[in-house]
Amino acid sequence: MDNRIAALIKLLDDSDPQNVHTAMSELLKHGAALEPYLAEHHESENPALRRRIHQLQSIITLRRRRADFLRIINNPETSLAEGLMEVHLQWYDNDSRRSLEDQWQDFMETADRYHPNDLAGIAYFMRKTGFTVPPVSDIHADHYCLGPVLEDHSGADFMLAAVAVAAGAELELDLKVVKLLDNFIIVDNAGNALAPRNNWQLQPRINIAQCEFWNNSKILKFASLMLFQYAVCSDSFRYISTIGHSLTGLGDEDPLDFLPYPYRPESGDNI
Repeated sequence: MDNRIAALIKLLDDSDPQNVHTAMSELLKHGAALEPYLAEHHESENPALRRRIHQLQSIITLRRRRADFLRIINNPETSLAEGLMEVHLQWYDNDSRRSLEDQWQDFMETADRYHPNDLAGIAYFMRKTGFTVPPVSDIHADHYCLGPVLEDHSGADFMLAAVAVAAGAELELDLKVVKLLDNFIIVDNAGNALAPRNNWQLQPRINIAQCEFWNNSKILKFASLMLFQYAVCSDSFRYISTIGHSLTGLGDEDPLDFLPYPYRPESGDNI
């Protein structure tokens, strides 16, 4: 074992909390190289040491998840369904990806039974299965998370549009999420549109020049930003930190300088 790492691990059961904090901070700087040493002490008979080893492992796992999230949402090859699962896991970080995949598979099996082969088919499927947009005043974080949206058949118009487009992609339908004024709609190659907020009403031949087309990365970042907004509004420091650092790629030690105090350390030049 590296002598420096060995000395730091011994400090993890120190009686002085400051020494423990310093040791943990220094150990985390070793990144992936630290993991074999943590595994060696994972089942230590020393309860204090074992607890702090588990804390370090949790922090490393969280940091890896954050890095993976940023890589996934910036990758143009990421499917929309995969990205929506990753966004969900930023908020419901104790959920398993496998359970989300099973939920999505159940959704797609239901879609297959409706045989949607065009935009009108998607409209019929989403309407018949009861997917609706709640009043704006009732929208909350769950309406931007894939799991609750699929379970409750309710979500923000943006999210329902994204879900329908993700399903269309797996059904080999080329559909796009589009922002038109203050609404999110779905558009096909012929310029026909579908409005989730208006009970999935079809609108033939809309004016494409007024549309703002969103790619997958922009869709996923917007969903994440909406969750970040709900975290700030609810004073949820945990999610502010998790989602904020995930979106920016900053490390845990880096302050989110774009936020006001108390979400970043107070300094003399803050207003």
